[in-house]
Amino acid sequence: MRYVLTNKGYTFADAVIQLAVLLLFAHLITFYSIWFIQIEHHFFRSEKIEWEMFSLDMENTISSAEIMDLQNIDNGIRYIAEGSEHDIECYSSLIRKQKNRTGHEPMLTGIKLCKLKIVNDQVHVQVVFENGREVERTYETNGSME
Repeated sequence: MRYVLTNKGYTFADAVIQLAVLLLFAHLITFYSIWFIQIEHHFFRSEKIEWEMFSLDMENTISSAEIMDLQNIDNGIRYIAEGSEHDIECYSSLIRKQKNRTGHEPMLTGIKLCKLKIVNDQVHVQVVFENGREVERTYETNGSME
């Protein structure tokens, strides 16, 4: 390869062209980063999906309850289904389920506050997620309340 030496050196026009190319790529990178943050916010946040999965699980769990009792003042419920005792309890960052007071099955994670209430033949669940979003839902039960 042959190098051509000139006496011109680095010109102002070269600098302006390189600066324009740099600014063009900087704008593209900024645009794509903002776009990706929006896409991530709408599609990759699993909070809504986790809540709906928890709700389906809770609905199936509660519907088979025969006897239900509130425990720890808005912090958990205990019910009997199919001959075994089950607990659903709120902790500082999750809601968990236990069977016969053993095991630890997380039902919903990433929460800041949780309240479980039994009203008539319904279980009312209030949850505040770590980002401040509040959701609540009421589930119908088939069993008797103690």
